[in-house]
Amino acid sequence: MEATELLTRQPRGAVAALRDWFERLCDLDFTTPVAFAALAGAYLASRLVFLDFGYGTDPDAWRVALTGEYLLREGDYYPSRLPGYPLHEFVTTATMWTGSFLDNPWVLTNLTTVAVSLAGVYLFAMLARKLDLPNAGLLTLGFAFAPLLWINSVMTMDYMWALTFLLAAYLAILYRSPTAAGLALGVAAGFRLTSLFMLPVFWVLLVRTGSREHLRTVTFTALAITLGAYTLALMDYGLNVLNFYDEPVQYQEFIKRLGKDGLGIVGGLALIVALALSAKRLRRFPADLVRDPQVLTWAATIAIFFVSYMRLPHEIAYLIPLFPFGYFLMARYMSRAVLAMALAVIVLAGFVDITSPDDKIGITSETFTSSRIGRGMMLSNFETLRNQRDFADELRELTVTNEQIERPAVIVVGFIYPQLVMRYQDELRIGLLHEDLEAISQLSDKGLARDETNQLEYVWLLDFDDFQAFQDEGKSIYYTADAATSNLAVYGYRLGYFGGLELPLSRDNPSLGEGTADTDR
Repeated sequence: MEATELLTRQPRGAVAALRDWFERLCDLDFTTPVAFAALAGAYLASRLVFLDFGYGTDPDAWRVALTGEYLLREGDYYPSRLPGYPLHEFVTTATMWTGSFLDNPWVLTNLTTVAVSLAGVYLFAMLARKLDLPNAGLLTLGFAFAPLLWINSVMTMDYMWALTFLLAAYLAILYRSPTAAGLALGVAAGFRLTSLFMLPVFWVLLVRTGSREHLRTVTFTALAITLGAYTLALMDYGLNVLNFYDEPVQYQEFIKRLGKDGLGIVGGLALIVALALSAKRLRRFPADLVRDPQVLTWAATIAIFFVSYMRLPHEIAYLIPLFPFGYFLMARYMSRAVLAMALAVIVLAGFVDITSPDDKIGITSETFTSSRIGRGMMLSNFETLRNQRDFADELRELTVTNEQIERPAVIVVGFIYPQLVMRYQDELRIGLLHEDLEAISQLSDKGLARDETNQLEYVWLLDFDDFQAFQDEGKSIYYTADAATSNLAVYGYRLGYFGGLELPLSRDNPSLGEGTADTDR
């Protein structure tokens, strides 16, 4: 009997120890040196595998690198895309110059994104402590390893830079430091102009917290820093600097991005379940909007960035500013167990998620009947990095070695253009077809990369006038399947109808794996 009792007590003791450990973790203050050092080690280790695959899956990351390369080589500044992301472009240029001794300079530029993202995690932990949020340790871990933030913390993009400075601005307001808040917000806008959407939110917060006298300092400091950051672009582009890519997005794609690419399908379902389980606590939310200025700040931030995303839902990463403020609300209204479940599943969705044919969600009955468990967004992003790299390498090798390509030749490459140019920059002369101040990205949309040795010229797309001009010069024109689709959408004509020839590549889309072309080549 004594042995039986001993055997039954040991598991209960282990469970109790595990429960105690979990309770301590939930309340852990990650702003303390030892705790943050441990988190930083795990954070950096989890990102290392992504550093050496290129600047990122988003062509905008390669556009930023292209801006930096052209600035270093030619001394001329062209925004990577309008309305411009000047502080990120200048930081990237400086980092590329510093890392010029590396074979793959993207390792260093990606590492700077990791570093600033980690600083954002620390600021998040400081905010959780300052706001006296329950389960601050658990919340910080969920924020540090949220898949969408994880992906964007290891590429040469501006999202996490802007987010880190937004968090710094919010923290400065909580500490009643208006100059620091305005400075941080202006820097955030220098990385992403849409960061200024936070300015009216901060106005309301300052008024509600009895700090009306700080309105002018925050506002004018933020606007002055923003204006200074955009001075070069304004000098060259004038009001054209406000141009941006404004193509409509089909509702199927909108649903897919919002449902699958934000939290993942299982992560989104976990959040819905968590909200349902927290319904009783959420009854306080309307009243809290009135009496608690912080709750109003969180809700207003989520609303303003979500409305902005609905206006232009091209990239799910536009919703990154929702994460910290959404997590603050989750901590406020969810029990410890429910919050732990939701955050754990959101992180899990980065590795395991529900997938469907053609990566579409909620479109046809086949979507539901054929859905299965597959790779989450983290693993999918890793695969996309490799596929894009392999596509650029295959395209370059084919155009250089295929004797059936009649030279001189112009190669219309589409989506992969900035990555192809940056991967093979030592073999190419980077320039412009012609200047066009209305182009969203002159160095890519109107870019021209010459390989004089092999009599090749690479372009993204071609309007019909440029197409005819090349033909009149006696140049053969070849294109990828991806470029044919994009050229029709942007310029309204089919390259193949006017003498262009499709390249015999093993895939139609740079992000897909080998063997996924429509025809057997």
